[in-house]
This record gives sequence, structure tokens and C-alpha cells, in this order.
Amino acid sequence: MSNSYDATTILADPASTVAGRQVTFETPERMVNGFNFAFATGNCENILSQAFADRCFITDSSSYVEMAEWRVPLVSLEHDDLEFIINYRTHGTVTGCNVKFTVDINGSTFISTLSLASTTNGFANDDINVTFPSSGTHYYATITMEVQANSGAEVEIFSVMAYFQRITSPIGGGQKNQYDTGTFVNPFGANRATANNAFTSRFAHHMIDNINEVRKRFRSLLSWSGVYDTSSTLFPAVTEATRSQIYIGYGDIDTLIAYPMLPSGFENLNFDKLELHVRAIGDIDFTFFGQSLSINQASDTTVGWTIFDLEIDNGQLSVVGDTRLPYYQATFDDTEENRTNLVSLSNLRANRYPPAITGGTRTRNTIIGLTLIGV
Repeated sequence: MSNSYDATTILADPASTVAGRQVTFETPERMVNGFNFAFATGNCENILSQAFADRCFITDSSSYVEMAEWRVPLVSLEHDDLEFIINYRTHGTVTGCNVKFTVDINGSTFISTLSLASTTNGFANDDINVTFPSSGTHYYATITMEVQANSGAEVEIFSVMAYFQRITSPIGGGQKNQYDTGTFVNPFGANRATANNAFTSRFAHHMIDNINEVRKRFRSLLSWSGVYDTSSTLFPAVTEATRSQIYIGYGDIDTLIAYPMLPSGFENLNFDKLELHVRAIGDIDFTFFGQSLSINQASDTTVGWTIFDLEIDNGQLSVVGDTRLPYYQATFDDTEENRTNLVSLSNLRANRYPPAITGGTRTRNTIIGLTLIGV
């Protein structure tokens, strides 16, 4: 039986299961099709999307230099085709400029290299196939971006995007994994549901179990990285280039915003549902989404990621525009803690400009990367 799906017939009529009404085969057929469609395509959207002001993300280094790093959610342990797209321009004579993405999934690394042609406004893309660890639970990856410009040339990045591609119909046979290699999803054979065939209770159990498991799928709500190792010979002045934002500062309060939708009952879900991943240099205390959070690392020059499970209060729903839906505004709050600890004109670090994390020039006790993911 083929685990196929059709995007045009994914919704079942809820009235078809009313007591006393005959259940025709079209109802389980659409339920099967809807689940297969959801598993194959759900959250196959941008897991990484960030744009940069002109001449801020730029390098003249003739060797690879690390420029930025992000945390991103996986779609499932079956979605293994990851696509990268960048918008860029080149300056000078271009013969060997490249961008390299390194994807780390629990210690397993995969590399995608984009060769850059000479252009004033061009695009480059590449897709890689990743292999997930054979055991355990895996729901996020770390993506590091490096850039190389040949001698006499400079590479400028306008935007970066990444997403996992959909699983084309039909889904392969056998049990599938969402994030846990020991917990399974069972796609449905569409042929079985396209006629008036008898169903056992196994159909209903599989449907409920499948929905509960796929409900755990994360999506990217906010992804940001500082650009911490820029350089330019063509534009050396402070007002011309290479003055990127390295770290979260006072100006990001109520401006770097995500809007997670958290409907009633969200707090009762018994699995991880809203996480903030923060990359910092050293220790820092800050307030995000109404919660005071602390990062404590080995030293004030240690660079690492910290994960926070965020809680919510459904008693304070935000109404966004005219949607009247339970969206919340998740941001760095205007608190005394943030005004004191985040970088500002009254709280500058010794190193105001790149490079920030290489050698002895680390900008201490700052946030240089941030990702908010939710189900």
C-alpha cells in the first residue's frame, strides 16, 4: 500500500462521524491523506532567515573565516535534505570565493560549500543530505557559516536562508521517527482507505499516536546571529563597512520580536514546546518573554549555547492586529536587568567592533546568537 498524499484532499468532514450517521470511506481516506501530508510537509519552511545591512556582513579574508552561527530545529529524523540559499555581491576580481556551512547534529557534521560567481546582486544555493544519529533524541542542529574571498576580492552577504525540503509523495514504507529513535510514526497506506474496507481499532490507535507524536514538531520562530569577524580593505572607514552587530544590545528591547501562537491548553502539553537557545560569551543575566534568565559558563570568555524551557501565562494573551488569536509578543523586555546588562552606550565592552570571539579579543559577557523554537 502506498503512503501517498494529495494536497487537494486533506480535510475530513467532522460531521461525518456524528452518531447515527453512516461513516463512508471518504472520511478515513481524507484522514489518512491529511496525516501523510502533515508528516511529509509540515514545518518545511525557513528554519533560518536573516538579512543584513549593506557592507555589514563582508570579508576580504583569503582563507575561511567563521562569521556567524545559528541553532535551528529539525523537521523530523526522516527529513534529511537541507537547502541553503544566500543573496550576495562580490567586490574586486573574483576567482575563488566560497561560502561554507557546517551542520552539526549531536556531533555528526556535514558540510555544504557554495561557489560564488562575480555579481553585484546574485544568489547561490546548495543542498546537502544529512544523516541522523542511530539512537537517542535529536531535534536541533547547529549551523556555522564561514566565508572565503580570493586575494584582491571581497564577499558581501545580504541574506541567508535555510530549510528542509519536503518528503515527496509517497512516503517510504515502514515506521518513521519524529525526534526520538525509539518512538515511531506509522504513515498510512492510502490504497487501503480509498474503498469501503473494514478497519480494526489499530487504525484509530495509530492515528491518535501519530498526531500526538507529530504534535512535538518544532518550528523556527526567531533566528539571529551576530556577525563577529568582518574585514574590508575596500571600505576601511567606520562609516563605510565592517561595522556589523555582534551582540544583543539595549536597542533590541521590544524590536527583536517573535510572535508564537500559544492556544488555550498549550501549557498542559507534556513535552518540550517552547525553547530559547542562546549563544553567549561568558556569563550574563537577562529578561526575555517575561522571564529572568541566567547563563553561567566556565569563564567569562567561554563561548557556548544554553537552552531555556520557557513558561507562559495564558491569563495575559496578546491580540495581534485584527486576528484576535492568542499570539504572544516574545522579546527582550524593557526591564532594569536588561538595561543594566545588555550592551548600550552606557554599558560598552572593551571591543566594540569585530572580531569578537577570536584570540584575545573576545567581547565578554554578551549574547551573540539567539533562536526561539516552538511547536
